[in-house]
Amino acid sequence: MFSVNNRIDYIAFNLELCYIICCIIRRIVWRVFFMSQRISKETVQSIQSQVNILDIVGQFVQLRKQGKSLFGRCPFHDERTPSFTVTEEKQLFHCFSCGRGGNVFNFMQELENLSFPESVVRVAELSNIDIDVELPTTQMIIPRKEKKLYEAHEKAAEFYSHVLLNTKGGKEALDYLENRGYTVETLKEFGFGFSLKDRTQLELVLQELQLTDEEKEASGLFSENQNGFFDRFNQRIMIPLRNEHGQIIAFSGRVLPGYSDDFASQAKYLNSPETILFSKRNFLFNFDLAKKNIRKQNKVILFEGYMDVISAWQAGVQIGVASMGTSLTPDQIQTLQKVTDTILIAYDGDKAGLEATNRAIELIQGTNAFKIGIIPFDNGLDPDEFIKERGAQAFKDLVEYSQETVYQFKKRFLSKKYSLQIESQKIQYIEEMIVELSKINNEVELNLAMKSLADEFDLDFSTILNQVKQLRLRLGNQKKQSNAESVPHYRQVEIKPTTKNEHIQRQLMYRLLHNEQAWTYLNRIDSEFVFPDSHYEQLFLLLQSFKNEDNEVDVQHFFLFLDDKDVLNRNLVSEIELSNFPPECTEQEIRDLVYVLSKKNSLKEQLAIKKEELNRAALMKDDILRQQLMREIMEIQRQLRNKMNGGMVNDSSKK
Repeated sequence: MFSVNNRIDYIAFNLELCYIICCIIRRIVWRVFFMSQRISKETVQSIQSQVNILDIVGQFVQLRKQGKSLFGRCPFHDERTPSFTVTEEKQLFHCFSCGRGGNVFNFMQELENLSFPESVVRVAELSNIDIDVELPTTQMIIPRKEKKLYEAHEKAAEFYSHVLLNTKGGKEALDYLENRGYTVETLKEFGFGFSLKDRTQLELVLQELQLTDEEKEASGLFSENQNGFFDRFNQRIMIPLRNEHGQIIAFSGRVLPGYSDDFASQAKYLNSPETILFSKRNFLFNFDLAKKNIRKQNKVILFEGYMDVISAWQAGVQIGVASMGTSLTPDQIQTLQKVTDTILIAYDGDKAGLEATNRAIELIQGTNAFKIGIIPFDNGLDPDEFIKERGAQAFKDLVEYSQETVYQFKKRFLSKKYSLQIESQKIQYIEEMIVELSKINNEVELNLAMKSLADEFDLDFSTILNQVKQLRLRLGNQKKQSNAESVPHYRQVEIKPTTKNEHIQRQLMYRLLHNEQAWTYLNRIDSEFVFPDSHYEQLFLLLQSFKNEDNEVDVQHFFLFLDDKDVLNRNLVSEIELSNFPPECTEQEIRDLVYVLSKKNSLKEQLAIKKEELNRAALMKDDILRQQLMREIMEIQRQLRNKMNGGMVNDSSKK
């Protein structure tokens, strides 16, 4: 019995040791791979020294200053209360909700599902840093099936563009676009093309990809009949649709005016069907190009169609996106929440456009996350027509100086909805306007609007005021509840360690990360010290290995040392880094920490702590953590049994 238990202990010890060794070996293997991709350590550190994490993260997340850090909604999970923070001083990010954290490269890894070498290249691209490195990005991160579909769309776009700009078959379409005022530079920037009447050409162009019938169908580029597959688009001006990363995922084709082909005349616009690459409810045209400008200006213009976006872009207003003629969706609004808190709606000036504007306002207001403005277009014009008729400067002035408030739009919209000469409809109109008045938060704007309504219909001002107050009071509780659920609360998040024991381990690890003398103190006090919790001990061993290699500890360099797939340790370091410990380190502090941790390292103490952690994991419904903790508890219980059995054997031997 004794020998068996000891053998089990021996095996358990060696398994733990093997795990640590494997982590280090995996790190070495990764370094070989890393170097094979021709990115040197010096190159990575050089890029890191030139990049501010705020400039990178800020392109994808709307951040607000709070103390020394900036907060925003986490891009890795859905949340209403911002818990994602970026610290410029430490050049780190961390989400207090989902736990993700790390440096600027780790951010791009997580966001775009990249390998570490790919993330380095991506950060360099976003920062306009030239590096002599070529990586097969798409081969490494995109599944084979999706990769072929991306390639098919890229080749199709190249083919359509070539036809438009360089062939006789595309000349009529090119003339049409130039006559509409689009420059060749704009056509190239947005990838305009033209599909020929012959509906077999695209299949020939894509022949080298060896697409299967299943892949042809999945691409959305083809239609099928009893005779096989043929081009979905023909005799259409082609606009590539790109995802937020700039990859072409679909097309929209506008029929060339004057053609009467049965197929071409079915619809003015023909979009790709939904595919594994393309989802209309999530898609925003031009978001990939505009998001940087949107973030900088902290506003976005929402258009109905892509021609409006392109005309505005050419006119110098480069913060526009469009939902491709479909109704605005919550998914699209959520995408915009990441980069701005101001939406300007620039839908068409006709009746349908006004209706669409009203629906969009209701949907956006439901989030309580945006300031809303409306860009009005008179005489039923759409933005594209407005620019063509009145010029780029007139459009810029309209955007800058003629924005309507939501109330002003509602007044214009409802006055067309009701016949104010009929008494009953006039009353309905006034009642709806009072509802809109109750939504105005700015007191100056509210008083001016109430006075305007009173004067317009010769009403007593106090009557309108009382009705607004009553309505606000009646809806007050509902509004408070809605705000509590939806309004982003940008507040300083307190780091609250789950246990005192963890706080102490975190403090000691912080010292080892930042104070060279802490290593000297620790070796002098207890050269064989072991952290009570295995995840801290693993991190400690990795930190030791890093220190032995680089002699001194640099947190940013340590992030580069960690395996790019070692998410747990990376997240733990980022959380430790955000702890507010004083900069000074003394031997007495290290001595006290070691004493407490050594005392708490008893098996019974560990068991109590793990059981407490298991209860919290159960409340959080974290099944992975629960399984891990259950394994650790079983191991500690086994060690306790062995200790008791060993004691009994020893006692019997003494007799």
